[in-house]
Amino acid sequence: MAASMSMLLSCHNFRHLAVQFNHVAKFSRFSKLLTNAPSQTGYTSDPGEFFFNENIQQLLGRITGRDYDKIFRSRKLGQKLEPPRYELLTEDEINALRAEYEKKADLKLKMPPLLQEREPINNILAVNPEIQGFDTSKYIFTDITFGIPDRKRKVVVRDPNGVLKEASWEEKQKMCQIFFPIPGRKIKAPKMFEQEHLQGVLARKDYEFVLDRACAQYEPDDPEYIRVSRKTYDHVNDSQAYGTLRSTRHFGPMVLHLVLSKQMDNLLSYLITIKDIAGSADLIRVFHIVEQETSPADSMTDLELIENYINKHALKKPTLELALETYKEIEKQQREIDSLSTSQLSN
Repeated sequence: MAASMSMLLSCHNFRHLAVQFNHVAKFSRFSKLLTNAPSQTGYTSDPGEFFFNENIQQLLGRITGRDYDKIFRSRKLGQKLEPPRYELLTEDEINALRAEYEKKADLKLKMPPLLQEREPINNILAVNPEIQGFDTSKYIFTDITFGIPDRKRKVVVRDPNGVLKEASWEEKQKMCQIFFPIPGRKIKAPKMFEQEHLQGVLARKDYEFVLDRACAQYEPDDPEYIRVSRKTYDHVNDSQAYGTLRSTRHFGPMVLHLVLSKQMDNLLSYLITIKDIAGSADLIRVFHIVEQETSPADSMTDLELIENYINKHALKKPTLELALETYKEIEKQQREIDSLSTSQLSN
């Protein structure tokens, strides 16, 4: 046993013994490390069906926007920053560099999917009551073959009562993280995701940090990821701090979440207020794809599309009417000023 043992970890109530030969892992008080907190999304349909819709993907990308200063800003991640470099370039070289950074921006803005909560694993493989009471700990058997995706990796558990079953999602993720660690992911979830700590982080409006950390820690259909991400989206919506996530990879999923949970009116009011009429119209187009029976006429202009939504579908009609009227009044005054300036210049 000593010759074949690959590692021994000991931390408080957690004792892990992995044996390379037969891939056995033994845990004491293992159940205390595993949590399964189901969350309620409030959706009436599977969000994945809409998220992977090609038209919705394009619309969410346009609504997200591209503030390159924000996309490529320096972030405090602990690494040494390179000093700026200045070069003289030809126009062709500038165009090539722009194309290169467009591709880099695409990667940085790649959205984490909005998915339905995964079904729990309840697959019993065998029941052997004759070995019941042999040990007080669970035994976990893990396939450590290289090149297998974690979701397809075989992990089985022998319970103290003699039941042999397929490992739960949480058990499987912990074992995969031990043998094939993913950068940024911890075996035990960071305390910042616990309810009492998460509220304080959200109060500081560190939304992008929370969502980035959640993406690293959890799979997108993990109940905990769904809980953390939806709570963050709702906090952004309640605070109307949409600008903090604009031009980030998390803005699109938040938009779809607000549409699916019928909370998009505050966001629409925000977009109208900042004079993003194209973004407002795209938001309404997402709404009409989701609510298939409410498709408007294709010939509508962006403003007509907004007015049609406010008149027929808005839940906060007075707020949106005021925002749109204010926008029209400001635009009218701006046109009058521009017209006056033009006439003065011509004279």
